[in-house]
Amino acid sequence: MNNKNNNYQLQQKLFLILTFFFLLCVSPAFAVLHIDTSYNGQFRSHPGFAKIMADLPFVYQESFLKINRALGIPVREQMNVVVLFSDNLTYKGFRLRGKRQSIRTANKTLVHYIHLDLDFLINGQATLAEEMTHEMTHAIMADCMGLREYDILPMWVKEGTAVHTADQGLARIKALTRKGFDINAIGGEDENIHGNPISLEKYVENYLKVSFLVKTFGVNAFHRFIKKLMKSGNVNQELSVCFNGLTEEVMNQYSSQFIKNTLIANTRPSTARENMLKGVKFFDEGEYLSARLALTDALYGGLSNSEFQKAAYLLAECYIQERNPQGALYLLKQFKPDPKNIPVDRYEFLSAYSQYATGLITSAYFGFKKTYETTNNQAVKEGSLYYLIRILAELGNRLEAERVAKMLQQQFPKSSYIKLVNIMLAQ
Repeated sequence: MNNKNNNYQLQQKLFLILTFFFLLCVSPAFAVLHIDTSYNGQFRSHPGFAKIMADLPFVYQESFLKINRALGIPVREQMNVVVLFSDNLTYKGFRLRGKRQSIRTANKTLVHYIHLDLDFLINGQATLAEEMTHEMTHAIMADCMGLREYDILPMWVKEGTAVHTADQGLARIKALTRKGFDINAIGGEDENIHGNPISLEKYVENYLKVSFLVKTFGVNAFHRFIKKLMKSGNVNQELSVCFNGLTEEVMNQYSSQFIKNTLIANTRPSTARENMLKGVKFFDEGEYLSARLALTDALYGGLSNSEFQKAAYLLAECYIQERNPQGALYLLKQFKPDPKNIPVDRYEFLSAYSQYATGLITSAYFGFKKTYETTNNQAVKEGSLYYLIRILAELGNRLEAERVAKMLQQQFPKSSYIKLVNIMLAQ
């Protein structure tokens, strides 16, 4: 298990991520999202649909950051993206969770249509963040390369990068394990030459080919490969340049054993502690969906009290990443934090944030106030001041909000929150 310093660094990293989420709200660097509001299906009045509509602009912007982090592709400032909803999304008779369609209009404008199946999202079979990131990976790569050049890429590049970027690898592997598979049938040529949806086996294979490249040659080499591929469209050429003369044929040979070993390893029963360690590793790598799956498997499998606290705390962080503050708040209420296991001030801050996000404004206010007054962590203190200002402004107590804003500026003159506060108080 990571030591206290490593655990603290994880919490600091998440704090910065949460900070940036709010900066996105006012950032001009992202393309404008168009949401089709004509949907009138069975979920029209469902509270889950209202939440999806509220979260979608933020999730859309976050997808750019995830794609940049996973693939090294810079944020696209000019894109035309339209999101549409369906109750029963299908393509050529196959049921889909999401789909991207890109077309060039008569005036040569490239428009990317992203179709999302609400049944999967609202019933918890998929998250908005993963589905949007998956489809946006297709859209951004096609936008960079051009439709024709992107369409002729091998499936392991197109679907492998999308699953990798959306952090869906472990979830797909678990689904394949539940379904069952023939290990000897794993591998071989790409399918989907006629544009039909590919099988679960192929999704996993394609993802693991990309994972093989990342784990074998490193993130920087993989980013270089993607960037060069976006310009040339020549897979074999860029494999050779970026991976020491590697050819696609040789990659398929070597990755085949990697794929089989990974699948076999995931069929073996894991102890709760093993799952917790996997979850911590995924969390440290920013793969929050995979971390959630591993930590969930660990949580009620026989952990010690200290291990349970660590696992539950990180799982709550994962829920925050998925915009599920209710789940985070429920977990945080399951234990009283022991400072030997988790940083208490971060626990208090996260609890207050979860309360704020679920509408428990008064409890959140006192939670942030307590955290500000008791913590020695400057990042936590800074964040607590920011949320106190937000709450005061929302409650109409402008004078007190302005007073706390002056405290923020005096104590943290270089704070990235100051710009947000100024915009908020100017309204």
